[in-house]
Amino acid sequence: MTAGFDPLVHIDWKTPGGEWLALLPPSYPHIPALCGPAFEALLDELCNEMPEVCFDTLATALAREGFDLWNLDAGGDDYRPVIVPTNQRERFARHWREHNAAPRFTPTLIEAQTPPARPPRRSKLKWLQDVHDYPGPTSVHAYNYRNGWAAITEQDEDRWLCFLIDYNPWPPTEQDMLEARDDGVDGADLQLIDANVQHSLWKRQVTRGAYGSDDRYQYEIRQGDAVEGFGPAQIQWPAFEEPCVVVDGQIYERQRLYDPEPLTRIWRITAQTSEVIFEHPDELTLLPIGPNRLLFMQHNGPQCWICNQAPAQHAVIAAKPLPAEGYQLRAATAYLEGDEVLLFSEGTRPNREHSGYQETVLLAWRFNFITGASTRAVLDGFGSELRQDTRLLTTQPKQVITLRTFHGQLHVARGHGDWWVWNYHTQTFGTHTLAWFWNQRSNDVLKLSSKDIPRVKPQIRYVAAQDRYLAFETEYVARLPEFAQMVEALGSEGLVFE
Repeated sequence: MTAGFDPLVHIDWKTPGGEWLALLPPSYPHIPALCGPAFEALLDELCNEMPEVCFDTLATALAREGFDLWNLDAGGDDYRPVIVPTNQRERFARHWREHNAAPRFTPTLIEAQTPPARPPRRSKLKWLQDVHDYPGPTSVHAYNYRNGWAAITEQDEDRWLCFLIDYNPWPPTEQDMLEARDDGVDGADLQLIDANVQHSLWKRQVTRGAYGSDDRYQYEIRQGDAVEGFGPAQIQWPAFEEPCVVVDGQIYERQRLYDPEPLTRIWRITAQTSEVIFEHPDELTLLPIGPNRLLFMQHNGPQCWICNQAPAQHAVIAAKPLPAEGYQLRAATAYLEGDEVLLFSEGTRPNREHSGYQETVLLAWRFNFITGASTRAVLDGFGSELRQDTRLLTTQPKQVITLRTFHGQLHVARGHGDWWVWNYHTQTFGTHTLAWFWNQRSNDVLKLSSKDIPRVKPQIRYVAAQDRYLAFETEYVARLPEFAQMVEALGSEGLVFE
């Protein structure tokens, strides 16, 4: 092959820009556009874009310095980008036309684009201000985080360790959950289900069967280094649905059965007792709705029930039907106050630029489960924004459209005062929402996106003891700026419930 004409990078069509662009500097160390602040800005802009979208922007940046960007197409769902000096354009094209061994490559020049008018840059506020690095990969998710504490397991040779991370102080502190135990418990057997300053509540796997249905669990409560059993003595429980709900020292679990017919049982487990308090054929979501009350919500339908757990007043009564089916979004339901909850559902709409493409839009509902009154807000812009070429064949005219759609997972948690934080997690390409901060009184919204914090997708949680929002990543946890600084940087918009 002619020197400099062979492909040095080979990528799949699913490789996001941040991954494959990082391969270019070592391959082309002599090109200024692939180093320094300009390249870092390019990585910020293209870190989550599809390769074809990256090609256009990269070709424009390279053209300014006298270089062409080519792709060698072998007819598959992959790319072999090659960078050559512009004055060698004809030699490059002729080389691959005349000296092309199997597999046959078709050289395609990526044309430099006229840069579009850019919107005003957002504030350069340092979003990840104070950073605490973990000693190893640390995953903090909805099932192992409770009220400012998280339980982390990690492997140490032939056994698993378990650490309780306390995020209430800064920097966070860690405590070894096995250090004071002499009962041979493995860290992988422990799961945190609740925590506060007085104690932590755990579910421990005591039997590992040949199948998941054979696994058995017990509960235990830990105060300092003292560990005691929780619940009726000697009872071992089957696997329940994640996550459980803990309210006023009582555990509420969902058991999903399929034989002889589908059935969901809701268990209430206290320090000494256990009982089934409700059964229904469909899957259910549990939501605490103030002192001594829970709301049971149907996944695949509009039914919901109010469970009163006050002493001597135990009862389950039907509430008003839910205004929308949410299915997997039921997990994002939140209790506001009084008899009002926040729900989410999905709607569809045609793309503004190409009616043949549909977009999914997220809808928020404020719903009174006693009166049935509800209002709805369209969350325009909550989700992903993806630039996509609509061509099915390369011989067709190029038409790039912008798809703005909700496709991913939503997590809602209490923030400070009247504020809530709505986290969005997705595996799609393009720019996307990281979190919206919503005020339930004023309906003001602050929108934090991947344009503000590029290259990473942290989960945002509020820690009351610090009165700060933390950004959780697998390698570190960081504190966001003071909320007033966030308001100044992002500005706020009004959300209309109709």
